[in-house]
Amino acid sequence: MPNLSAHAIVEKGAKLADDVRVGPFSYIGPKVRIGAGCVIANNATVIGRTTLGEKNLVFPMAVVGAAPDASGKPGECIIGKANTIREHVTVYAGLKTPTRIGSDNLIMIACQLGAGSAISDHGIFANCTQIGPEAKVGDYVRTSGFTVIEAGATVGAYTFTAGYAGVDHDAPPFAIVQGFPFRVRGVNTENLRRCGFGEDDIHALKAAFHEMFDGSGSSADPAAVRRLLADRNLNRHVRRLVEAAKACSTADSGGRADG
Repeated sequence: MPNLSAHAIVEKGAKLADDVRVGPFSYIGPKVRIGAGCVIANNATVIGRTTLGEKNLVFPMAVVGAAPDASGKPGECIIGKANTIREHVTVYAGLKTPTRIGSDNLIMIACQLGAGSAISDHGIFANCTQIGPEAKVGDYVRTSGFTVIEAGATVGAYTFTAGYAGVDHDAPPFAIVQGFPFRVRGVNTENLRRCGFGEDDIHALKAAFHEMFDGSGSSADPAAVRRLLADRNLNRHVRRLVEAAKACSTADSGGRADG
């Protein structure tokens, strides 16, 4: 049987694995599904059509599955495994598409995830990061405090956002971005090393960034993109970068791309 505080409210219809723990003054809504090993601390709220996989930790005053608008219509959240959702985080449920959180993410104090947004795996989101509705965030992204990722924007995998960065359109993978609006400042070298990238791959990415970006803006040089794409022996990580930059350019000129 789940370990439920006598002061918690778990609505009829909620399904909790046998080893789930729910602390005092927490509320679990009737359409919630919580997997094995999860801990819902005191004063937390999990509502809407929310599914939590195994071993998630939800800290006090967090709200997961919040209604995205004043209508109060319940939306859907799908959350993977082993995420840590810290105090005062708000995860808004999606109405058109589910809000999705992958696995092994750390979402720090007072972050907000908009309705229909999607973050992948192994991310670290610093205090007060805001991820807008339908925004997408790749694997191993790191944000600094007060980063804003606006509605519909994509942040590529392995990218780092500096404090107070404003990502108002798609940002490439592997990058350090800074400013509001953001500028691409270089390669996120330390994160790549920690994630197991070899020095040859990092060197190739640095050379490509130097060719594509001048540090003053967020758009890649179209001529450099064409030159790199024409190289049949292009490093696979560089090809991923260049293809993402090309997609960003297409989105900026004629409508947002999904990737």
